[in-house]
Amino acid sequence: GGIAKGYASDRLADIFREHEIPRALVSLGGNVLAWGSKADGSAWRVGIQDPNAPSDPDAYVGILQLTDAFAVTSGSYERYFEENGQIYHHIMNPRTGRPTDSGLVSVTIVADDGFLADGLSTALFVMGLDDAISFWRASNDFEAVLIDSDGTIYVTEGLADRITCELYQVISR
Repeated sequence: GGIAKGYASDRLADIFREHEIPRALVSLGGNVLAWGSKADGSAWRVGIQDPNAPSDPDAYVGILQLTDAFAVTSGSYERYFEENGQIYHHIMNPRTGRPTDSGLVSVTIVADDGFLADGLSTALFVMGLDDAISFWRASNDFEAVLIDSDGTIYVTEGLADRITCELYQVISR
């Protein structure tokens, strides 16, 4: 299931393209397709959930302004359980077979490809902040919003003018 929604969102884009659908905003639970722009020509507004308030659907750390893009978020704050004071979330480290403890609590990827964005949101989450930033710097096909366990928000430079957020650090190439 780690990339199934990304694949599904790509197929939806194919259908919209084939049937000349001019605009749509589709949410597949953490995977959003912002197809075209709104009827008034403005960009779609896509919220990034506040990892510290997962039970509040209106709590966002930022709002992305997107047109013709996929936005996919992986986070440790929605699917988890607690046992004996230890929290276990659903994103596994393939090296250990245990929930990832990378220091990140949320990773949002914005790209032109839903399958890519879905895979990268999980992969960068597992990598951790420093390796995720290095990976982004070596790439040119996606942008990212990374939130660490201290609540610090990092935004890649390609999204800096497309996010409404109170306080964040811009990551440059």
